[in-house]
Amino acid sequence: MEVKTITIPELQKKAFEVHTSIRNMKRMFDYQLAVAKVSDGLDEDDVVGQISASLKGLDETLAFIRAILNLDDDTYEKLLDLDSERVQKISEQITGHLLGLTDEQLEDAKNPKE
Repeated sequence: MEVKTITIPELQKKAFEVHTSIRNMKRMFDYQLAVAKVSDGLDEDDVVGQISASLKGLDETLAFIRAILNLDDDTYEKLLDLDSERVQKISEQITGHLLGLTDEQLEDAKNPKE
């Protein structure tokens, strides 16, 4: 098992450890599947369904981050105060590390060279 680190200064000064264990890989795939199911087959005219799907996707993302980083209640509250774009970036960084990507590869994926 490899241990990666992720720094999230908005939550704490010390870097979080991301363990590439089977348990965390399973959590990641469960998270990805849940988010995919939420967005699958949404009707554009169903406003309630869209809002419900957005809430479910956000809840899944927050639960995934909390589980992988082992956030306590106080730190989780700080996570809830971040904007959605930052939370999504944290989720993507964790997922990338679990898939074996380096920080450089993650950065390259965000800014592809022409």
